[in-house]
Amino acid sequence: MSKKFDNKILLYILGALIIVFGAVKLYQKKYTENTLNPKIVDIDTAKVTKLLLYPTSEKRAEIKFYKEGKEWEISKDKLIAEPEGNVVQNLLGMLLEIKVQRLAARGKSKMAELLLNDTSATRVKVYQGDKLALDLLIGKFSYQKGNNPYSGMYGGGTGTSYVRLADKEEAYAVEGFLTFSFNQQFNSFRKQTLARFDKPSATKITFKYPADSSFVVELKDKQWMIGSEKADSAKVADYLNSLAYKNASSFNDNFVPSGASQCQLTVEGNNMKTITIDAYFLMNDNYILNSNQNPKSYFSSPNKGLLSEVFKGKKTFFGDDKKSKKKK
Repeated sequence: MSKKFDNKILLYILGALIIVFGAVKLYQKKYTENTLNPKIVDIDTAKVTKLLLYPTSEKRAEIKFYKEGKEWEISKDKLIAEPEGNVVQNLLGMLLEIKVQRLAARGKSKMAELLLNDTSATRVKVYQGDKLALDLLIGKFSYQKGNNPYSGMYGGGTGTSYVRLADKEEAYAVEGFLTFSFNQQFNSFRKQTLARFDKPSATKITFKYPADSSFVVELKDKQWMIGSEKADSAKVADYLNSLAYKNASSFNDNFVPSGASQCQLTVEGNNMKTITIDAYFLMNDNYILNSNQNPKSYFSSPNKGLLSEVFKGKKTFFGDDKKSKKKK
């Protein structure tokens, strides 16, 4: 009897230990999930109406993305502009994809080391209507180099950004280049389009210059022509390649045109809207460029900068043989 009794007691004790062990494990799992894998971002992108950035690259000046009807606009101080493409959707997407690697630090004293205090971090505020849905600080970035020497400039490495919620004292290491994506200057988020078109669709390029230097490059019977002369098709193709996806970033927000432009480029073609780029002459051999694909933006260029990439002379489109004949 005593042995059976002892065995029963042992079984009870073993059962109790298993229950306690299971309870401890469950508690530890929940604690670990809550501590190391918190849900930092909980926003509905369809309801977002405003996104405020305070990048350290802009000395924490406010950059505001906001909806004007169905379209997004961007502003800084009194300047209002059009944002680049899907920049707002891309930024929100990056926030939703945040993956916590580990708890990096806890307590105010540690935040300065990770550039996560109120003066060193890039701050992101997301609003859904009047409700502040997210207030996130983005700080230090670290890079772990990969071992593959053939994986591009970063060698297949991984990036880690450090973040914390503004009202919390826990900092987390998260995957990716979050720091670089949000810590940018105002002009980086603006629409930088000068020209966008499908190169094979283009059939006519018109260069309008002062005096009698204007000319037209036109595709006729599968041959590019300048007047009655054959152009070098490879050189025309090179030019269209460079122009078909052309950006500019030297914004001039003080320029107001007072008359017609001095130079004008138009690109026409099949199933495409005509593209027009105007160039206005300023003092000291500088120009302002403006495109009908981005009419609210004016871009500065010296004579040998963006201007020379867009506005070409007639000899650009002839082969070397043709050029040498003309010299003779």
